[in-house]
Amino acid sequence: MKILRPQPFYFDGGTSAVLLLHSFSGTSNDMRLLGRFLQRNNFSAYAPMLVGHGTDEPLDILEKGGPDQWWRQTQASIDFLKQKQKTKIYVFGLSLGAIFATQALEENPDVIAGGVFGSPLHNQEFKDIKSAFMTYAKKVYSLQQDLTDVELDAKMRVVKSKIDNKIMSIQKTSVGVTEKLAEIKRPYFIGQGTSDKLVNPEAAKLVAQDVKTSQLHFYDAGHVLTINRAHNQLQSDVLNFLENN
Repeated sequence: MKILRPQPFYFDGGTSAVLLLHSFSGTSNDMRLLGRFLQRNNFSAYAPMLVGHGTDEPLDILEKGGPDQWWRQTQASIDFLKQKQKTKIYVFGLSLGAIFATQALEENPDVIAGGVFGSPLHNQEFKDIKSAFMTYAKKVYSLQQDLTDVELDAKMRVVKSKIDNKIMSIQKTSVGVTEKLAEIKRPYFIGQGTSDKLVNPEAAKLVAQDVKTSQLHFYDAGHVLTINRAHNQLQSDVLNFLENN
């Protein structure tokens, strides 16, 4: 069975554009529903594929990608939208992407507003994110029918040997971004699922306390708000935010 690989997307829908950054074990596909919704409502939407993601080899994320590369991609993506002559640029991120969306609001004057979904900022523990990545890696390898059980176990051991260092580098970056939250003066959307198992929902309240311009939205849902049962309400709330900022 041939598995179609996810692709980055750019949906041209208007002079205002929204950059959408996906999660650690996700792809641009997690942003596609929101992207099409925004396009239908006269906003352009761009979701790049973060380095290492979107392949059938989870080790690519651990070996080829990292916070420095992903931050450079975020900046390059903002430049891409400027080259497309977009007059207003917003940045939103899901989970891992939330770190870089927030960093963009802290550091890049071209971004006028933005926000986060299922953000790891102000989270002390990243062990659940590690566990989720291990589950993701095993699922990806299990879909490769030419792998024997022995080969699958060997690959999982390699993932296990490399995941801690990557999580540590992400956590370090997250802490650095969290320390500058109070500097954000632009409108900031916070979307958080109350039954999120990957990040502590209570941390969203701490982020809201730090960012005086924030709007905090809780949803009766889990982590991936862009595609789970909260996605329709999230889309409506994001559109309202964009139209008023």
